[in-house]
Amino acid sequence: MNIAMVTSWSPRHCGIATYSSELVAALRRVGHKVSVVCHVDEEFGGHREKDVYPVINNDDPGWDEDVYRAIKEIKPDVVHIQHEYGLYITHGDYGGRILTLLFRLKLDKIPTVMTYHSIYTSLDRPEATFTDLSLRLLDSAIVHAEVQKLFLPYNLDWIPHNVHVIAHGAKDVVPDPKAKERFGLVGKKVALCIGWFEPNKRFEDVVKLWPEIIQDAGKDAMLVIAGDARPGSDTGIKYKDKLLKAIDQSPAKDNIKTIIGAFDPETYDSIISASDFVVLPYKHASQSGNLAHSFALNKPAIVSSLEGLKAEIEASGAGIAVAANDMEELRKAITILLTSDLMLKTYSEHAKGYVANHIVWENVAKKHTLVYENAIDRVTYGTKIQTHQTI
Repeated sequence: MNIAMVTSWSPRHCGIATYSSELVAALRRVGHKVSVVCHVDEEFGGHREKDVYPVINNDDPGWDEDVYRAIKEIKPDVVHIQHEYGLYITHGDYGGRILTLLFRLKLDKIPTVMTYHSIYTSLDRPEATFTDLSLRLLDSAIVHAEVQKLFLPYNLDWIPHNVHVIAHGAKDVVPDPKAKERFGLVGKKVALCIGWFEPNKRFEDVVKLWPEIIQDAGKDAMLVIAGDARPGSDTGIKYKDKLLKAIDQSPAKDNIKTIIGAFDPETYDSIISASDFVVLPYKHASQSGNLAHSFALNKPAIVSSLEGLKAEIEASGAGIAVAANDMEELRKAITILLTSDLMLKTYSEHAKGYVANHIVWENVAKKHTLVYENAIDRVTYGTKIQTHQTI
C-alpha cells in the first residue's frame, strides 16, 4: 500500500515521534510505501529526509490545509494519523484542525485511520467531544488496550464499530551486555525510572522510599533516575527541580544515580539494558512506550494499576501492577524484585516471550495492514461492514 502517516517525527523529542519511526520502519519492512506528514520543527533542525513533508505549523491556524495538500500530492491508499492532543493544538482549539482535515478526507473518500494515544477509561468533556466527532469521521480507529475500547460507549453514549485494539509495538533488539559497565553499575541490582520528567510520573515517590528499600534489599541496590524535562514544558522544568532536590536531600543518595538527557536510541536502550527492572509508578496514563521498550530488552516492570499499563502487565505476566499512589504496595514490589532472583528471571522470560509472540514490530505492522484493509473496505463497500473486535 501507499500510506500517508500524519505524525510528529524525529528529530522532535517526542514519544509519538519514536513510536511512529519504529512503526513506519516496520511497515516498510513488510512491503508498504510510507510517506510522513509532520511538523516543520525548525527549532529541532527541520527535516531533510525523502518522503517527509514538514508542513504542520501550530502557529498557523490554516495548517490543516497544508496537510491536506500534502496528502493529495502523496495520493495514498490510506491516511494514518497518530493523535495526541498536544501535537495538533492551535491557539487552544483542542485539535479542531484535525476534525476539519478528517471532514475533507471523508468527503474525498480517502480511507483514514487514527491511533488514539490519549484515550482513558474516563474522558473529560473536551476529550469526549473530540473522540465522539473524530470517530464519526474516521473509517477505522486504533487504541492500544482492550480496556480503552470497552469504556468508549460509556463516555460517548453510543457504540463505535470501527475501533480496533493493537498493543504498542516493541523492537526486536538484544540487550547491551556491557551496559552496567558503561554506567558504573557492575555488581548492582538496578531499579530504573526513565522518561520525560513530569509530575504524573511520581519518580520522587520512589526516591522517598529508597532509604527504606535499601535497608531490606541491601547496599548493592541502586536506583537510576534517567530523563529530563521536555523542552518547553513548564511543568517538566518545575518537576525536574523538585526531583533533583529530593535526590540531593535523600539519606540514600549514594545509592541513587541520575542520568540527565534526551537520549538517542542507542543510549536509551543501553540505559534500560543496565537495569534489572523498570519502575513506572504513574498517577495518570493510558499506556507507555517506556514499558514496551523495557519488555523489548527483557526487563520486567512495576507499574501503577492504570488503564493500558495494567492491561500490558496482565497480558504479558512480566511484572507487577500496584495500586496508584499506594506507597506501601510500591515499596513491597520494588523490594521483592530486588531480592528475588527467581521472580526477576521469570518475569524477564515472560517479557521476552510476550514481545516475540505478540508485540514485535513486524507483527504489529501486519495487524496495521489488516486495519488499513478494513478502512479501505469501509470506503469501498459502505460503513456498515463489520470490523474485528481485536486485530
